[in-house]
Amino acid sequence: MTKAFDSAIRLLSRREHGAIELYKKLEQKDFDATEIQDALDTCQRLGLQNDVRFVEQFIRMRIRQGYGPLKIMHELKSKGVEAEIINAELAKERDNWLVYALNVWEKKSKGRHDLDYTEQQKQQRFLLYRGFSPDIIALVIKELK
Repeated sequence: MTKAFDSAIRLLSRREHGAIELYKKLEQKDFDATEIQDALDTCQRLGLQNDVRFVEQFIRMRIRQGYGPLKIMHELKSKGVEAEIINAELAKERDNWLVYALNVWEKKSKGRHDLDYTEQQKQQRFLLYRGFSPDIIALVIKELK
């Protein structure tokens, strides 16, 4: 096995990585492009690196941290993951985004439902910043009334 493959194994033993993210990390370690590509191909062939598995794990982590689908999608695209994979995995959570947004709202407002207009606007901006769509935010407000 090559040093690039060994480095890839060490990186993947800590956490999942997307293929492009792993490629960039190996590139920073000054491995040449063919060696990196061979290491990635081997990792994928052995099932050690899988973009779908990476996306599933990343989405679960970001949901636990209180982020919405738009923010998660943007982050995954910036990591070089294909849009089809992202959309397919985010679609699995489609029915749950309202619940996740409600949880974030409850945590941020400390359980208070009697917010004045200014505080409510602040909460809405916070949810937007966290990556929830205006449609989901409208449903949250409707649910809380």
